[in-house]
Amino acid sequence: MDFSVSAIIVAAGKGKRIGGLDKSFVDLNGKPVISYSFDCLSRYKFVKEMIVVLNSKNIKEGKVLLASDKLTAVPGGDTRAESVRNGVLKSKEEFVLVHDAARPFITEELLDRIFDELTPGVDAVIPVIPVKSTVKYIDGNSFVEKTVDRKGLVVVQTPQLFRKKALLDAYRRSNLIGITDEAMLIEKMGGKVKAVGGIEENLKITTPFDLILMEGVAKKWNKE
Repeated sequence: MDFSVSAIIVAAGKGKRIGGLDKSFVDLNGKPVISYSFDCLSRYKFVKEMIVVLNSKNIKEGKVLLASDKLTAVPGGDTRAESVRNGVLKSKEEFVLVHDAARPFITEELLDRIFDELTPGVDAVIPVIPVKSTVKYIDGNSFVEKTVDRKGLVVVQTPQLFRKKALLDAYRRSNLIGITDEAMLIEKMGGKVKAVGGIEENLKITTPFDLILMEGVAKKWNKE
């Protein structure tokens, strides 16, 4: 199946958990974090348009750094969900692929797996990693109430692929309160979301420690 895809990279966060640092543009082994995923997505066979959602402080830098005939820069909103919606509303293609700039290490093989699963009747495809650690539920006083059966539990990654028509319909029928990824919107509307295997390296930079960890991954990644 052929796809015409708008890839949306979200880089409008304020970096509150990383001391206000703009993690999307920080140097990672000689290359800005956002450039890793931007380069991978911009050369992918189905991607016709690159939309990067930026904040007021990095929009000028982003336009210069990510210069491309496919690039459209869009201002972000107050939340991640609003920023993604801004990108989706600007997109021109039939399908949208939403990715967090703070996840630099994606591959064309991962993208192939995602696109292979967007079959008739499926509204969205998301990459996931099985939960490996023991998971416990604690109450408001930090006492353990129970140990959760981790069978079937997964950690969600991006990029996430959507039929734009389904996502736009979800935007019309729901608000964005409490939405942490766009697959939640499809779920709320009763749509079909398919999970595929993600990759271990596809980590999200959230804390200063994550940057240290990812520096090591980047050194190996750049050699390959």
